[in-house]
Amino acid sequence: MNSGATSLAEGKYIYKTDVNLVLGNERAVRAYVLRATLETLPEWKNHNVGVGLAPYDECRTVMKKAAVIDNEMWVYHINATLVQDIVGAVKIASHYFKVDPAVFLHDIYIKNLNDDRQSDLLKESKEALIRANKDLYSGTCNALTEAAKLLGVSGRMNLYVFSHNKNPKIPQKELHDALESGGADSVETDTNRPYAESGANKGDAWIGIDTNFHLATFKL
Repeated sequence: MNSGATSLAEGKYIYKTDVNLVLGNERAVRAYVLRATLETLPEWKNHNVGVGLAPYDECRTVMKKAAVIDNEMWVYHINATLVQDIVGAVKIASHYFKVDPAVFLHDIYIKNLNDDRQSDLLKESKEALIRANKDLYSGTCNALTEAAKLLGVSGRMNLYVFSHNKNPKIPQKELHDALESGGADSVETDTNRPYAESGANKGDAWIGIDTNFHLATFKL
C-alpha cells in the first residue's frame, strides 16, 4: 500500500507534527500527507503569515476549505471528534492525491490535544481539565474508527501521540486510559524520547522539549 499519514489538530505551520517518526526511533517515508486543523483558513493564515499555499477546491462534494502546502494537503475547520469532518478531510486528500482513503487512516498523528476551555476548567480544578482532555482523546479515537468504517477502510490503525508522561493536562496513565476507552486494543510508550516543538494556535507562545511518544493500535 502507498505510504501516507494524517496529522490532526495542527496549529502553526512552523510547529507541524512529525509524521515520519515511528516507534524505536525509526523513520517512515510518507508519500502522501494530510494535515487537518481546527482553525478556519482565514484564522490559520493570520497566524501563519508568509506561508505559501495553493487553495484547493476541486473536491466539490466536501464543503471545507483546503490548500496544498509543500505537496501536503491541509484541510481547515476540522473538529477531530466529528466523524463527518474526518471523512471530509480524508475525501479531499484522497481526491487530490488520487489514492484510496485507507492511505490516510492507517497512520494517524496527534500532538498534545487540549480542550479549548482550559482556562475555565482550571478554575474548577486540575482534575476537571484532565477529565475533559480524556474525553477529547477518546472522542477522537471513536470518530476515527467510525470514519474508517464509513469510508470502507479495514485492517489496523496506528494512532501516534506526542505527549509528555508528566503532562499536567493529561498524564501518561490518564492518556492511556483515554485511548483504551476510545477502543484501542493496545497502547505502548516508546523508550525513546523525541524532541518536539509546539506552539499555540493564537499568538507566538511556543515550547520545545523532549517529550514522550505513544502508540495506540486499533482493529478496524
